Amino acid sequence: MKKVLFLMVSILLGFVFPAVILANGNYVIGKDEGGVYMKTDRNGSWYIDPQSLGLFKVGEKGKYSVGTDKRGTFVKTDKHGSFYIDTEAKRNLDRESEKRSERDKQTEEMETSVILEGNHVLVPTVLGCGGKETEVLLVLDTGSSVVVLHHEIKDQLNLRQIQKGKLMTAGGQAIDANIVKLDYVKVGPLTKKNLYASVIEHGGPPVKYDGLLGMNFLQDYEYRIDYKRKVIEWKKSR
Repeated sequence: MKKVLFLMVSILLGFVFPAVILANGNYVIGKDEGGVYMKTDRNGSWYIDPQSLGLFKVGEKGKYSVGTDKRGTFVKTDKHGSFYIDTEAKRNLDRESEKRSERDKQTEEMETSVILEGNHVLVPTVLGCGGKETEVLLVLDTGSSVVVLHHEIKDQLNLRQIQKGKLMTAGGQAIDANIVKLDYVKVGPLTKKNLYASVIEHGGPPVKYDGLLGMNFLQDYEYRIDYKRKVIEWKKSR
């Protein structure tokens, strides 16, 4: 769960002013790259001011309450007294949190989930032509100069043959191919328009993919395959 970042100021309260309790619950003390924090079950989490770290131990559990008085908003624990919350720090850290959220969102938008099938990376791809659209699985193949589609896909789109040609297989065999022009090819956040593709008859046993995602799509993008997370991380080439 993403923490809401607050900063605590180590001023013990004497509660001279009447206080209003806003919420209460349980807390646990944890630590991450940002520092030591108090995680609550009702009000998110607070980073603890460095001057107060000596009061807390990582893994410590207890009860807390959040309240307000004329001095401001405070957190009270059953073990360490009470602390005013630095609201200006909260605003600053909230802005930083929003910026990180936006960066995280942009990163997610530049990723594509893939399927790993043996040595093949299968990429979900949307093809459009002649007012029709279909989603296929294409093998990412830097050895193929163009997008290659199995003949069965032709029936799902209004593909018009431009010319006949030959396609060299990985084994060096030349096979017949029909050259077509797709209106667009979409992979995750990326779209290329007016892309040529070769349509071939697939021989051999059935496979789980519908063709190859070749270099006429890939050449304009830098990318990295994260095999652990099963995603392609895209970056447009400059």
